[in-house]
Amino acid sequence: MNWEDAEMKLKGKPDGSFLVRDSSDPRYILSLSFRSQGITHHTRMEHYRGTFSLWCHPKFEDRCQSVVEFIKRAIMHSKNGKFLYFLRSRVPGLPPTPVQLLYPVSRFSNVKSLQHLCRFRIRQLVRIDHIPDLPLPKPLISYIRKFYYYDPQEEVYLSLKEAQLISKQKQEVEPST
Repeated sequence: MNWEDAEMKLKGKPDGSFLVRDSSDPRYILSLSFRSQGITHHTRMEHYRGTFSLWCHPKFEDRCQSVVEFIKRAIMHSKNGKFLYFLRSRVPGLPPTPVQLLYPVSRFSNVKSLQHLCRFRIRQLVRIDHIPDLPLPKPLISYIRKFYYYDPQEEVYLSLKEAQLISKQKQEVEPST
């Protein structure tokens, strides 16, 4: 998930909402996206000698052995009204932004369709050149052979095509009156 996806996921959520995601910067493992003062902010999480924090200073005492421990501690302090973390403003003269973590937001709240998940699993288990040999209808073979990135528009289109095909097959089977 990139920062733009995180912004969409957090859009309209209350201050204190947050999610942890992979960092786009190869020097960091994770990034934290969070809502504060009505705006979504992003910061990288530091990983230093097996510990996690928002700061890389080696003497910083609030380092945690795991991301889960770090998040739990940040939530606890946020609920108590203690802010352990502040982001410096990029604009000179503006005060730092408090990092308050209260409401975790799942990156996985949008579940892919069953059709997509089945295609994904079949593509994991069956070599692409063996897909035509599967005992499945031709439209399904065609769907499975396509590259398996998720495209909701494609699923709507395929559902319409499938409905048209079924309708056509019914017309061919029914005797004309």
